[in-house]
Amino acid sequence: MLKVVVLSISFLLLSAIAMNGILPEIRDALGITQTQSELLVTVPSIATLIFVTLSNGLIKRFGMKKTVVAGLIIAGTGGIMPVFYAESYAYLLFGRFLLGAGKGLIFTSSISYINILFDEKERATLIGYRSAIEMLGQSLLTLTLGALAVISWNFSFIAYSAYFLVALAVFIKIPEVETDTQKKGSRGEEQKMPMVIYPLALFVGVVVVSSSMIGIRFPAMVTEIMGETYNSSVLVATRPILGIIAAIFFGKLHRLLGKKLLYIGMVCLVGSELLIGFSNGNFWVLVVGFLLSSFVMGWIVPIIISTISKATNTGGARQRTAMSYVLICANVGVFSMPFVVQGLEFMVNSPALTAPYPVMAVVIGFILFILMTFSNNQSFRQKVGLDHG
Repeated sequence: MLKVVVLSISFLLLSAIAMNGILPEIRDALGITQTQSELLVTVPSIATLIFVTLSNGLIKRFGMKKTVVAGLIIAGTGGIMPVFYAESYAYLLFGRFLLGAGKGLIFTSSISYINILFDEKERATLIGYRSAIEMLGQSLLTLTLGALAVISWNFSFIAYSAYFLVALAVFIKIPEVETDTQKKGSRGEEQKMPMVIYPLALFVGVVVVSSSMIGIRFPAMVTEIMGETYNSSVLVATRPILGIIAAIFFGKLHRLLGKKLLYIGMVCLVGSELLIGFSNGNFWVLVVGFLLSSFVMGWIVPIIISTISKATNTGGARQRTAMSYVLICANVGVFSMPFVVQGLEFMVNSPALTAPYPVMAVVIGFILFILMTFSNNQSFRQKVGLDHG
């Protein structure tokens, strides 16, 4: 039961983007722009970014369990706010900020609980399950929001009350634990951070921008083609399911293909961007491009995380710091996505929803070229810390 409760925290970590499927309804109901509707999905990321940096101090003062329970309650409160009032865009934006703030308080603890409460053999298995559980949670919450939107788009947000159930389970089942930040006299590792961490963290940010562009804008593009009455929530929920399948086979494929799997994942992302960018009103080309991007989170991000773990060569303070850099870049990527899209639309001088994608394909393709050029250079690998320890 303890494993189920610990994993249930991760089940809700991707909940902010679960509302993608009903964005067109919200946009039309409130009379807001496409960019404003996208901010409802991305603004939780900036709150997560802020509260992730505060979480260590709060854990040190109040303990991990109290901080996690408080985070879950805050996230749940922000999540269900549209159920009670849905006439103000600013009110909705504030609720989404609270959702992100709560997530920021629980994010690192969802990993720490696994490392603290379970032995080494169980940890490896649970870390693998955790990625799949994140995507499963996103998929199920997306489907639930889409189904409840039949009643009304704002009532569908009642699905976020799941946070309160998880908070109750954590309060009852998970014991209070002492972390290294709470131990008196504990000292952080003073080893130098490998150079490779910084470009890898930035790379995660770029990948997240690209993936968010696809996930958040897809419902609006479907509505353009199929009409206002078409509910895209089932298609939106399919993406994380395919991501789960990709994650399940990640271990075997990574052992078999090594870094080639990263290249394959990036090629899938480039292909996805091109198919969407040149779909030209063709529904099935758009859907294929959308689903092809499923492999991004299932393959690219786990490889980057694995590389960072090897480069830092420890599970202590230095690795947690490195992971926090990745989390910061990922959340900045999500939050900045609407503004990046606007910039790309300005660059190509087109307001079309599909206009930014070919440009993003070029950016990802250029990064792939750089990776393939330098990753085999032994001198370069040692210099940036890829062959550390």
